[in-house]
Amino acid sequence: MSLLGDIIDRVLFPNREIHGIPVLDGAFSPNQRLDQARRLGGEIERPDDIALGPDGALYVSTGNRILRCAGDDFDTREVFATLDGPVGGLACAPDGGLLACVSGTGLVALSPSGQIGRKLEDVGGEKIACPLSVTIAQDGAIYLTDGSRNNRPEEWLRDMMQNRAPSGRLIICNASLGDAKVVADKLAWPLGVVVSGDGKEVWVAESWSHRLIAFARSGGNKRVIVKNHTGYPGRLALDASGNVWMSFLALRTQLTEFVLRERAFCEEMMRTVPPDLWIGPALDGRLNPREPTQIGRIKKLGIQKPWAPPRSYGLVARLDAKGEAVETWHSRVDGKVHGVTAIRPVGARVIAVSKGRDCLVELPLARGAQEG
Repeated sequence: MSLLGDIIDRVLFPNREIHGIPVLDGAFSPNQRLDQARRLGGEIERPDDIALGPDGALYVSTGNRILRCAGDDFDTREVFATLDGPVGGLACAPDGGLLACVSGTGLVALSPSGQIGRKLEDVGGEKIACPLSVTIAQDGAIYLTDGSRNNRPEEWLRDMMQNRAPSGRLIICNASLGDAKVVADKLAWPLGVVVSGDGKEVWVAESWSHRLIAFARSGGNKRVIVKNHTGYPGRLALDASGNVWMSFLALRTQLTEFVLRERAFCEEMMRTVPPDLWIGPALDGRLNPREPTQIGRIKKLGIQKPWAPPRSYGLVARLDAKGEAVETWHSRVDGKVHGVTAIRPVGARVIAVSKGRDCLVELPLARGAQEG
């Protein structure tokens, strides 16, 4: 019925956007550069985001904690703060404090010593239960994304598979977490947010609609920068040269797109099958003999083909000031750096968070990569 529906849509509604999965070519041509990244320190259980403090330390969200990581390779680690729920997006404030997205709570301000201060828990009378990312503009304005009114951040796969009408929000508030208001509504899991290099726009990555959009900071006019990515775009970060770095949770597949359209099958799957075995993207890339698409992923003797249908994948892209990809780093199906949930320039280095493999890695940069 889905194939027939697609044909009817194309014949009767020729102007309707139908997002096929783009081919990996051009700047997105597959490579193994992400697998060549250098691992920094030991394992961190399910790291989610990172932020660079004014003291040169790296702050990492993991579970309901935030770690402070110091040293040349950020391998000296201590607990900076413990929160009431899973911690996701992070941003360092000009005063040396930290802003943290806390599942079920909202946005929490932490002092330089890790003490909990102000909170932004609701806007427009609606609770912020699914805070995903936060960024701070040069003028002190804070932008926060609320991913969904139906699910919390840790339920990202359920939110995707439910395929509901988009309910995410882009929120702005002042440096004191006051005067909060909604800039944009009906966003499809807005996992990434960053203020553009010229300070005139806020860029938002919508994971479930596979696109990168921008909102003018004065007036709020919206424009689409990239309407259809090959993967599920994640968090964004700006470097000193005006480049925007984008992480991807995973690549899209024809099988997942098909299951999303077959609602009766999809809902029955979610009712009767454990979430880690759903036909959908995964972060960790570790082979489970019961997982879907395993036959397509194995050649023989347990060897995974790098070109096989990707249930999990590692992908990072560097974008220019126009939002066009300049270069990418891949960890293919047989790779070791999957489920990249965040990317952050740290001086002349670029650090990526591999939530799928419980580690931080430093990207191998080509000469001039940070200069654009």
